[in-house]
Amino acid sequence: MSKKSPRFIFVVSTAGSIMNQVLEIASIREVIHSVVADQQCPAIEKARKHGIPVTVFDVATNDEFCDELCKYMDRHDIDYVLSFYTNFYTGKIREKFKDRIINFHPSLLPAFKGMDGFGDGIAYQTKIIGTTVELIKDVMDEGKVVMQSACAVDPGQAKETMRHRIFVQQCKTLIQVVQWIKEDRLTVHGNNVSIKGAFYQDIEFSPSLESKEAINLEIPGPASHASITGLKALA
Repeated sequence: MSKKSPRFIFVVSTAGSIMNQVLEIASIREVIHSVVADQQCPAIEKARKHGIPVTVFDVATNDEFCDELCKYMDRHDIDYVLSFYTNFYTGKIREKFKDRIINFHPSLLPAFKGMDGFGDGIAYQTKIIGTTVELIKDVMDEGKVVMQSACAVDPGQAKETMRHRIFVQQCKTLIQVVQWIKEDRLTVHGNNVSIKGAFYQDIEFSPSLESKEAINLEIPGPASHASITGLKALA
């Protein structure tokens, strides 16, 4: 009997721009069971346009939301969360789904934690910016690092252009990490996350990209495609 393909959900609170972009790719859509939101937000309509079912748990507290999410994941046999949730998950759900809630942060953690990792890095005048994919642990933005990407800050580029570079990196790393999970290559030993057979030859992505869909992904920037929506509210 063939092994069951892992089942993912997006958990969203905001614009859903990264989710919207990667849902253009068939191999991502085919493993996404649904999208769960904690409030009415632009991500909901974007998910529906891709034909992805949406559930909203519009409850009063984070504890209530996490309780409902936990029951939902059990009921629908969900394996992994792709998280764009602005609150922090309760201890109950973090323990029950340990190493299966994946967060995408726009900085090289542990630097520049919090809601605006990119903006904080730019304001600090750091010379390198980047992204982190982490498995959520006990403290927000202090999870187990799966993958990171980096790029030099170019003082000649507009802030919007640099933010778009980070957006592209976040899309590519999401696509790549989903592929590694589908191939059963991601393993966790304590706080160490490893990818079987990964290589480290790309100064921008560590581990290096392998997914052809991630490598070939092209997303027009704000200067060349002004009709892209949500570039200033990426999440």
